[in-house]
Amino acid sequence: MRLLKTNWLTIIQSRPISILCRCHKVETNNGDSISFPGRETRIYQDWKSWKLYNLKSRGMVRLQGADLFPFLQGLVTNDVFLLSEERESIYTMMLNSQGRVLYDMIIYKKNLDNETSCVLIECDHEVSKEVISLFKKYKIRKKVDITEVSDEYRTFAALPSEELGKRLWLPFKQGEVTLAHPDPRLEQFGWRIVARDGSEVLAAIDPGCEIETREEREYHIQRYKVGLPEGTVDLPPGNCLPLESNLVFHDGVSFTKGCYIGQELTARSYHTGVIRKRLAPIEFESVPENIQSGVTIETEDTKKNAGKYRNSVDRFGLGLIRLAEMKKRLVIPSSDEHLYSVKAHIPSWWPQEGEITVQQ
Repeated sequence: MRLLKTNWLTIIQSRPISILCRCHKVETNNGDSISFPGRETRIYQDWKSWKLYNLKSRGMVRLQGADLFPFLQGLVTNDVFLLSEERESIYTMMLNSQGRVLYDMIIYKKNLDNETSCVLIECDHEVSKEVISLFKKYKIRKKVDITEVSDEYRTFAALPSEELGKRLWLPFKQGEVTLAHPDPRLEQFGWRIVARDGSEVLAAIDPGCEIETREEREYHIQRYKVGLPEGTVDLPPGNCLPLESNLVFHDGVSFTKGCYIGQELTARSYHTGVIRKRLAPIEFESVPENIQSGVTIETEDTKKNAGKYRNSVDRFGLGLIRLAEMKKRLVIPSSDEHLYSVKAHIPSWWPQEGEITVQQ
């Protein structure tokens, strides 16, 4: 392995810039690496077999203007100025004044021909108009243009053909699609791609790479298996807390950026260090039917309240589980009074046992 001190622009042109900007040192299989100060090492393994999903459930909003970053900084949980410095995409949430989640978002930096700041914001398609209305509510005199561009830009997810749990490199022709970055919520969960249509994505994939288009339903199953929430079904607006939704684990919040809407409760909860419940993946013994979102999850033996059910596809889903009950056998009642046995899992990307405070 050797450290490149010169001619690193040639490497940037052949690798997406988002990888390089987020790291202290990037290493590839050919032995080259590039160092940037102040960030930890990211190692990506080349991978040639992928599955591509067209995420029709995701919408897109474009914001651009001279006041873009100061405007967003007071509205979302993460530090948007990272996009003007070292990041190409960030995960974040918008909260209400009580510190509860309204919308989850992925914000992508989009470079324009001029020097005007521009971002694309991926959100739940069902609430994209509500997101725009909320932005316009706080716009006042800020120089920011807000436009829905869901018909112009579509979101795709590329997941490896095998569940490896590693950071994998998607062989891509840089510049052939609008944006292509590792998922900012969990880099082991493949790549996020923004393009005009699926044919544009397929044309941009390296010829030596095998890629198969699959149904979006399968994407959600894979997402639930690893415990990633997405959209208003998993994160009901006004009914869930960001830290219980693992926002810290997904690098979606800054505790040094200053004030934003809902910041006070979020910061206080973080600094007390006590989170009693967390959103966790759950697996049913059989495919459930007629289970309503928000129904109480109980322990099988004592019928103690163990949390709330959120959503599922096939046998896999998400639940807000009390950490003290996480390893117990659980049941979820259906609307026709049938009890479904379910098991909660601790994701591999959670901190090791002992790093999370459990309070009865």
